[in-house]
Amino acid sequence: MKLRLITMLAAMLAVTACASTPPSSEGHRDVTIRFDARAGDSAIRCGQALTGIGASGASVALQDFRVYVSNVRLISRAGAETPLQLTPDGAFQSDRVALLDFENASGNCNGNVQTHTSVQGRAPAGDYVGLAFDLGVPVDLNHQDPTIAPAPLNFSALTWPWRYGYKFTTIDLETGRAPGAAQMGHGASGFSIHLGSVDCGEGSPRTPPETPCASPNRPSYRLDAFDAHTQVVVLDLAALLANTDVTINHPGSASGCMSTADDDDCVAIMDRLGLSFRGQASRGQRFVRTATAN
Repeated sequence: MKLRLITMLAAMLAVTACASTPPSSEGHRDVTIRFDARAGDSAIRCGQALTGIGASGASVALQDFRVYVSNVRLISRAGAETPLQLTPDGAFQSDRVALLDFENASGNCNGNVQTHTSVQGRAPAGDYVGLAFDLGVPVDLNHQDPTIAPAPLNFSALTWPWRYGYKFTTIDLETGRAPGAAQMGHGASGFSIHLGSVDCGEGSPRTPPETPCASPNRPSYRLDAFDAHTQVVVLDLAALLANTDVTINHPGSASGCMSTADDDDCVAIMDRLGLSFRGQASRGQRFVRTATAN
């Protein structure tokens, strides 16, 4: 009887000890996905000229290169996708959205001194061989006042009015004009790629849309072969602009591509971003690829 009582007490103590032990972090791991902005094989940096850009082989200088990414997933060998839980840092990442910032406010650049070129998060331990992510801000976070939004959605320069939401890409270039283009009324001293949701209904620009935007323009990229330890994700500006002349601009429109269907400067860019445009499906994205880490 005494032995049985001791055994029961020991079992109760063991259960109590297990219940009071904090949950173990084993079974999860930290993951860092590194990104780089390049033009072909050349890194894109503030204060450095880029040559051979676009259909006319133009020379350009970077002014801004900031991109929002979300819905990051790791791909298993079996093809299953596991969400990466982003690690908030109070500046460039929340638990759902990360802002990649490749400019440092030097040279011709006009953004922030601090850069952010990787995405950090946690995921269950597993055999991951690929990566998927969306370029953009999730729709339920996209239409808000940036002056009171939490980081990284608190940059007013990266927004349109609330009805349209955030600029998923803010890529601004200083370019040279094409010979004779200024006389024809469509010369461009700068070229921008501001991707975001459009066709968001009628109403005040300072109010969210009542229904989802007809053109969400939120491309998703899937890299079936990606090793976070040895590779980086490259955002290739040269490939994106390969069929676009950045030294001229469609008459009557803002300089570059602003995502609207009436902007001829968007035709080739949207195709290479992997988005349908004017009812035409993309022939395949050319903006995102992998490369061996330096």
